[in-house]
Amino acid sequence: MKRSLLYQIGAGGESEFSDMLAEVELAERLGFDTVWCFPEAGEEGGFLEGAPAIWLSALSERTDRIRLGWGVAAMMPPAIPPIRLAEQAASIDLASRGRLEMAFLPGALLDDGDAGSWDEGVRMLVDMWDGPAFSWTSARFRVMPVEIVPKPIQKPHPPLWLTGWSLDHARKAGEAGLAFLDVSGASDDVLEAHRQAYLDARRLADPDALVAMGLRAIAIDLSPDAPNEERIEAWGAAGVDQLILRAGPLEGGHAEACRRIRCLAGA
Repeated sequence: MKRSLLYQIGAGGESEFSDMLAEVELAERLGFDTVWCFPEAGEEGGFLEGAPAIWLSALSERTDRIRLGWGVAAMMPPAIPPIRLAEQAASIDLASRGRLEMAFLPGALLDDGDAGSWDEGVRMLVDMWDGPAFSWTSARFRVMPVEIVPKPIQKPHPPLWLTGWSLDHARKAGEAGLAFLDVSGASDDVLEAHRQAYLDARRLADPDALVAMGLRAIAIDLSPDAPNEERIEAWGAAGVDQLILRAGPLEGGHAEACRRIRCLAGA
């Protein structure tokens, strides 16, 4: 089972990035798989973007192996094709020498709006990375042939996830053929319900719609002072592919983050 880190990127300054860099370098030395950078959640339930893509670009030059996970808060506004997102993602993949992963964060479009538009946006994004020119015609979108550059190193594209915290999000990930990153922090019974909903939906998905491996990850809070081995073993037995440690921001700051990283590495 892979070990990874999760940071929520807000209004941090130079010291926050310096601490994060030291923690990521420690995690890389200890064999962690991915560092995920998500935007910070706002008071109204939205996301304060915080430019996680820029942080990941900086990390790409200071790391060698650890993968770089981008939490994308808004894949696309209604009726706007995600061309800029395709360009930015490919640029990070190039800068990191093929280490980018992307996790879409559900917003109003997925929860309350036209989910079909969101589904179509995922298909468009994948098509933008495939072939020399991109064009699209549907009831929602019309894009004349355009060359989208650069292209990502990873083929056919970087791994794609949906982040979520509910049964509906788990089902949507399965239906869309995406990997599922569970950030609910719920009990093991609820996590198992999410897993089953995801697997059931994925089995019913159109095979042509499967754009990612059927992987599942969970975000966890880990106390270095508590016994963790049995629960971690249980998560592995339940089919969790990746444990993602919440590493920042923490009340204990940099010292607490390093303790958590060492604890999970040794578990």
